[in-house]
Amino acid sequence: MANLPEYVKKVILKENLIENGDLVIVAVSGGADSLSLLHILERLKREKFLDFSLHAAHLNHGMRGDSAKQDAEFVRREARKMGIPCTIGEVDVEAFRKSKKLSPEDAARRLRYRFLEQLAKRIGASSIAAAHSLDDQAETLLINFLRGTGLDGLSGMKVKRRLGDGELYLVRPLLKINKKEINAYCRENGLSPRFDETNLNSRFLRNKIRLELLPYLEREFNPDLRRGLFRLSSLLSHDKDFLENAASESLSRIITKEDTNCLELEGEKLLGEHEALQGRILRLAICRVTGSVPREVGYNHIRAVLQLYRTGTPHGLLDLPGGLEVSKRYNKLVILLKELQQRGELTSFNLPVPGRENIPGRGQILQAELISPEQLSWPPDEHKEAYLDYEKVLDLLRDKNHLQFNADSSKLLVRARREGDRFHPLGAPGKKKINKYFIDHKIPMKERDSIPLVAAGDEIIWVVGKQISHNCRVTEETKKVLVLKTI
Repeated sequence: MANLPEYVKKVILKENLIENGDLVIVAVSGGADSLSLLHILERLKREKFLDFSLHAAHLNHGMRGDSAKQDAEFVRREARKMGIPCTIGEVDVEAFRKSKKLSPEDAARRLRYRFLEQLAKRIGASSIAAAHSLDDQAETLLINFLRGTGLDGLSGMKVKRRLGDGELYLVRPLLKINKKEINAYCRENGLSPRFDETNLNSRFLRNKIRLELLPYLEREFNPDLRRGLFRLSSLLSHDKDFLENAASESLSRIITKEDTNCLELEGEKLLGEHEALQGRILRLAICRVTGSVPREVGYNHIRAVLQLYRTGTPHGLLDLPGGLEVSKRYNKLVILLKELQQRGELTSFNLPVPGRENIPGRGQILQAELISPEQLSWPPDEHKEAYLDYEKVLDLLRDKNHLQFNADSSKLLVRARREGDRFHPLGAPGKKKINKYFIDHKIPMKERDSIPLVAAGDEIIWVVGKQISHNCRVTEETKKVLVLKTI
């Protein structure tokens, strides 16, 4: 491709990947693909065909020792050269992998996206740009094919897709560009990308496909296989969208009852749908109950649910991963998100800063400490850590305590929800009622009074284990960080 930046500009405009005023996070590993993407976007930014800004992000997965640290420093230097702010994160993939029983690749991917999404919420980014290429698309399709995927898996990656239920998007401007074109761009522009030696390890499935299977198929069967696979994914993606819309319309017709954590379906109507839609309808129903389909819920689980209803008995019960329970009740199929054991309402207490206190009835300790921004390890573990701008927290305490305020003896209030409580979740456009926040995040009703809320004055700054307040997020101007942690 003669002019790669000009091509990327056309993709951005055609696919609406970036708009005026956007802040775009560029995920940069230091390799040829991501370094080229950063370089191209910085070049296009200077053209001012659109008014947007960039922020580089790099995550050290903790798997390659000194090489990984050198990668991080390389990305920091390259971003500095281009005048682009950069955030470096560090995680322990191996520990996460063991705790969640995942493959190394899956664990690294989950942590990487968690880091990028948290950063986007913190700095107010509208999109995350990833450097996936035509080759990555081909590898992904072959991986899914070998695993016995269906239509969804063969649809592959999209140029643009929404992340979560907000207004954050993942964009892939290089998805139709192959590695040869990217490597040529690096040479022509004097870029010297880092090389990850683990990419040569055939123990990992993706590497084995890249190094052995793809070259063999191209040599023996189709030299233009990568573009052929891309055409396949594009065609199937349209089919997938059509079926998803059809399944959504069908689901709305067969729902007979819906509560916060429960959905009741008309079983006969479900089985009356075409077989191509039945599984999709069930997955959409599960998503409606839980907010997303647990990754562990696969083809066999969906088949088992359909078989449960087909049996001649009037009653039946099936447990699915993620705390889901599906039951047959005569002609109804009920999907339920099981509630956790009720803990009872939380007793309020004060938390000194710095200091620690026991959380009554939970067997946990809540700890507060003050550190400098340079000491932070990004991303925080959102299930047990919160990073907050201490000056913003102090401002809230001053508003509450007026002249009696003493920063040296500041205390936060830890309590249960109250009538009228409002909360501004990180990355959200504004405040919402805390009850609405709990409903949106599928938190069972019996759990809501036992979830600790950390408040500075009248402002909720952390829903413990869930989300921090957008108003107290850490920014580039933060001088001191309040770290709250459950241990």
